Amino acid sequence: MAYFAELSASGLEPVRFEGSGDLDCLCIAKGGIEGWWSTPAAKVNVTARGQGDGGHDVSEDDISYASRTVTLHWNANASSRDALLALTDSVRRLVHRQVRMRVVDGTEDTCCSGGYMVLTQQPDYRSGSIADSTITIVFERPERLSSLAHSGEARASVVQAGGLSYGAANGGLAYPLQYGVASDGATVMRLPNQGTSRAYPTYTLCGEWPDGCTLRLACDGRNSTIAYLRAIHTGTPVLLDTRSRTATMGGVDVTSGLSQRGWMTIPAGKSLTVNLATAGSGWVSCSSHDTYI
Repeated sequence: MAYFAELSASGLEPVRFEGSGDLDCLCIAKGGIEGWWSTPAAKVNVTARGQGDGGHDVSEDDISYASRTVTLHWNANASSRDALLALTDSVRRLVHRQVRMRVVDGTEDTCCSGGYMVLTQQPDYRSGSIADSTITIVFERPERLSSLAHSGEARASVVQAGGLSYGAANGGLAYPLQYGVASDGATVMRLPNQGTSRAYPTYTLCGEWPDGCTLRLACDGRNSTIAYLRAIHTGTPVLLDTRSRTATMGGVDVTSGLSQRGWMTIPAGKSLTVNLATAGSGWVSCSSHDTYI
């Protein structure tokens, strides 16, 4: 059964901590990985009842969690002191960086991103090994996400030529004739969430949309709409982020261009259907991860 942890940052090779004690490697120590499978502390404001026992009921919408703190207990073994120092230096390169942590435990493969790291190392000198030490990483986003995303595209129906129209120049019939009938070329994207907590999908609006476009969302018997009504051109897609409830284009916030903001998360064990409701030649790239808390 596979069991290992990886730490990485942009532009660096992942650093792996093996779950079994091999030679010339960083290893997960006896203390394991604290805070990975546990939930972070709850953030719930409770109001005590003035009369009677207990407090007032807390709605599900008011139950949230603090940032996730993970402590990786580690050690290292190598055939020489130089090889041992090379292993520890690979970890130290992650300081001052946003760290991504991935843990593979059997069939479960999850990760957290955007953390910052603090490393402790036992000071006793051993030629070929380092005694059990710790790496602590704080992730402001507490969700653990599946390393592989559910992703795909929803495409719009295409307007076909056909029918009658009058020519502007002479007031007569103009050819080819135009009806402006939409074809049946639209496709729908389904995003599942096989995790245990709500998932936050993202949508990238691509292609040519002179007047913007509209997404129809459906999940668990509910329907909503997200509409972006500004021009979108090829090469400058618009990213819609459900978690932050923002729209960005080339890193610039364009949330003000949203006329309808029907953001929907994906409950655990459910699926979200995405339909691009505006006819045209563009498409929306959809992505979501199985999510755990």
